[in-house]
Amino acid sequence: MRQFAIIACLPFAALVSTAALAAEPAAAPAVPDRSQEIVCRKEKETGSLVKSKKTCHSRAQWAFIDDTNQQQTRSMADDMRTRSGGN
Repeated sequence: MRQFAIIACLPFAALVSTAALAAEPAAAPAVPDRSQEIVCRKEKETGSLVKSKKTCHSRAQWAFIDDTNQQQTRSMADDMRTRSGGN
């Protein structure tokens, strides 16, 4: 009788173990795309101590603007270094 009970349980144990193997681990939560998130910055107006202007762009647009401004600043600094001072 005992052998019959063990043999009867074997197919059930096989089903449980294959189901556990087939189950994939829980996927990590998706990382949100923050490049399209809108960010606002306050920019001080030239000539005023308190007046400022609020400008809003996406993070990708701000990255492009910051990169462009940095390239222009470097270019201007390089031009000032390479010019002769006597003219």
